[in-house]
Amino acid sequence: RTSVYVKNVSFDTTEKKLKQAFRKASGLRAVTIAKKKNLKYDPEAVGGDQSKTHLSMGYGFLEFENAKAAKEAIAKFQDTRVDGHTLLLKLSTRSSSSSSSANKKRKSRPDSSTLSKSKIMVRNVAFQATRNELRDLFRAYGQLKKVRLPRKFDGSHRGFCFVEFLTEQEAQAAMTALKDTHLYGRHLVLEWAKKDESLEQLREKQRKLYNKHDDS
Repeated sequence: RTSVYVKNVSFDTTEKKLKQAFRKASGLRAVTIAKKKNLKYDPEAVGGDQSKTHLSMGYGFLEFENAKAAKEAIAKFQDTRVDGHTLLLKLSTRSSSSSSSANKKRKSRPDSSTLSKSKIMVRNVAFQATRNELRDLFRAYGQLKKVRLPRKFDGSHRGFCFVEFLTEQEAQAAMTALKDTHLYGRHLVLEWAKKDESLEQLREKQRKLYNKHDDS
């Protein structure tokens, strides 16, 4: 893994400032901060959040040349303070998740006729995440028709959710923008929802996914 997940980033911290904080990290290739569209954006605003087209989501990623450099950076820069916030670093599953599943997707792509292009299934959702947080994350990319977070008998959710947009274009925009997004340290796995997939099949998929992440 060559990507490091950076948590607890101040909303005021810019990518330039974050890069400056890690300028002495060996093998650093890129620094990015996760952002979302600013729903209150006003091009005529003088200052403040309203003048920004996108807002920080409070976390980011450091991309390194190799896994060794990534691990060394975590050991050396853990608890670094930037803009009054103590940064928490951990290896990200972003690179491995996208690369390890690429071949599987190419080998067994589902029939497009069985998929809904306006409804997204989101797997690997952290159990502390709420429906409102997921709705706020996705509604930046279009008008939502429904956000469903299936729950267990004890009230906790099952680790996956469904996000349905009014149009296919809005759903595609969200799929493209959020494919590498992390929430509470977990990489959200986005895919088009199957029209005829049962709840039991979804539960089994989620169990396998969590087992894979726990073993990694």
